[in-house]
Amino acid sequence: MAKILVVDDELDVLETVTYRLEQAGHEVETSADGIQALGMVRAEQPDLLILDVMLPGENGYRVAHYLREDESAGVYPRRLPIILLTARDLSAEPDREKMFMNFSGADRVIYKPFDLDDLVRQVNELLE
Repeated sequence: MAKILVVDDELDVLETVTYRLEQAGHEVETSADGIQALGMVRAEQPDLLILDVMLPGENGYRVAHYLREDESAGVYPRRLPIILLTARDLSAEPDREKMFMNFSGADRVIYKPFDLDDLVRQVNELLE
């Protein structure tokens, strides 16, 4: 069982993703704020982070970027897999998508709306 932090300011997304990940055998913590999420990752060191891009406090790209900086400084004993969730589909703009992925250091991006089974599959792949 992995500990996963899900960060999204939409309650229905938090509830749905939490339910499906718990069905798949994972322990889930949630947050609706980017700054709170940073503190939670630093305190609890989850096994994986699912992070919405548009958040109050700090956006998901910056949260992921700050966490990657922490990793580079040796704050964490291992690399944290990060999945970004976004409603803005950049797949038609590959240069822009690549720029955001490089800046954030995220491992995957999933566009809303998304298939919950696909999310679980990607989570399990990153946890292997």
